[in-house]
Amino acid sequence: MTDSERYLVRLGEKSFLNLWSYPNTFRDQRDHPGARQGKELCDLLVVYAPHIILFSEKTITWQINQPMPVAWSRWFRSAVADSVKQIRGAERWISQHPDLIFLDPACERKLPIALPPPADRIIHRVVVAQGAAESCRRYFGSGRGSLHIKPHIKGKAHFDSRDGREVEPFCVGDVDPQGPFVHVLDEASLDIVMRELDTITDFTAYLQKKEAFIRAGRLVKVEGEENLIAYYAVRINEQGDHDFTHPRSIAWPEGEAINIDSGGYDAFARDPQYIAKKKAERDSYVWDRLIEVFTKPLLDGTSLVPLGQTFNLQRSELGVRHMALVSRFGRRSHGKAILGAFQKGRKIDRFFRMMIDRSDKPGSDSGFFMLILNYLDWMEKWGYDDFRRKRAYLAEVYAQAILAQFPTLKRVVGIAMEAPGRDKGGSEEMLYCEQQEWSHDERAELAHECERLSIFTPNMKETTFSVPEFPEVNVLHLRLPTGERLSPNRAQRRRAKAKSRASWKKSGRT
Repeated sequence: MTDSERYLVRLGEKSFLNLWSYPNTFRDQRDHPGARQGKELCDLLVVYAPHIILFSEKTITWQINQPMPVAWSRWFRSAVADSVKQIRGAERWISQHPDLIFLDPACERKLPIALPPPADRIIHRVVVAQGAAESCRRYFGSGRGSLHIKPHIKGKAHFDSRDGREVEPFCVGDVDPQGPFVHVLDEASLDIVMRELDTITDFTAYLQKKEAFIRAGRLVKVEGEENLIAYYAVRINEQGDHDFTHPRSIAWPEGEAINIDSGGYDAFARDPQYIAKKKAERDSYVWDRLIEVFTKPLLDGTSLVPLGQTFNLQRSELGVRHMALVSRFGRRSHGKAILGAFQKGRKIDRFFRMMIDRSDKPGSDSGFFMLILNYLDWMEKWGYDDFRRKRAYLAEVYAQAILAQFPTLKRVVGIAMEAPGRDKGGSEEMLYCEQQEWSHDERAELAHECERLSIFTPNMKETTFSVPEFPEVNVLHLRLPTGERLSPNRAQRRRAKAKSRASWKKSGRT
């Protein structure tokens, strides 16, 4: 891989994790005349049922010695248009030969993750075009060097000046209007997009809303993808989701479109509420680390499986996949719950906590729980492996009890482990269990097991966790007689008050 391809892969694995991110996949075309190995499918393939993301990356050197129209046309054809062709070819191959995708050019190692069924499949297409940022910065005289988005530019109008069309350098619109929408990111905006939308749910939701926004004709232009991100991040639709709603929070009038100016993201990133949001999200990365704990044994094939079953990656990844489908905001509450469970679990031998979303948002049909059962001295008579199997059985009964008590859930994902920091043990299991039809006898048997194992005892209590995505910030800004406006740092506030009092005292006013 090239350096830029490696960088894209690192970003992909950081945001989407390596169990679902596959760089440089290949299609088996060895039956073609003269072909000795497979042909590259795309630079990065991400598979999270029902989502498939196709990334094509090109780094093309800007030809600084050429006139601007020529340099732009050549760069766009190589960096963007060729990537669009690759993505369209990959999409056709996935549709026609979903079982002939490999991880190596010899086509010996098949893609280990099953693609979603065609009826459920949602494909996202992303071009990463690099190499023009510095020239873009010089051309516009400001900004990060990210390409401007102007949806009125379509197809060949990006680089073909025939028929009296004027080519607009460093501007992209609808690069292939005859087919499904293709997103174009560049080196100036890629980091920001992957940082602000660093879960599969947040990333794909943004791509879908952006497609609808642009193809509905609501956007005239925006100076860089980062400013589009800022606009989207602070607007909420009627369902409570981020969206490209009207600036005045009204329904879009017929035929109305807007300009989004530069500087929006810089102002957004400096806002005290944004800073407070990022601070509040620190707990959410506990959820990410738990996912990573389980992806390694899944990739290695060393996960513990129930007696009588063999390891199957496609079946075993269901649990971590549904964990990974939780948005960054959802992971904030789950992470806080997990950290609290760890604290409780260090003090007692057994602790259970479940996380249920009471809303009707997508993903609320999945329940999660944490079971902490610590390995004690008296358990040594079983042996540690037997202890793990008993713990796994206990987790299974908990999972069934949750599904029986909450029929709106379609599935439950449980984690059973020992509390971090305990002297003995140090292992974890994941359980994935789907909803079922419960007969009278099954419910009676489950109730008996719950009573025998002290599951769902009367001392359980429910706690509501409801916080704003952007925390309220009590900002005290003191404007001094000099007109100076101070930031809300405590030490600065003290100095500001003292300076203000001295100024008023000197003036003779009270």
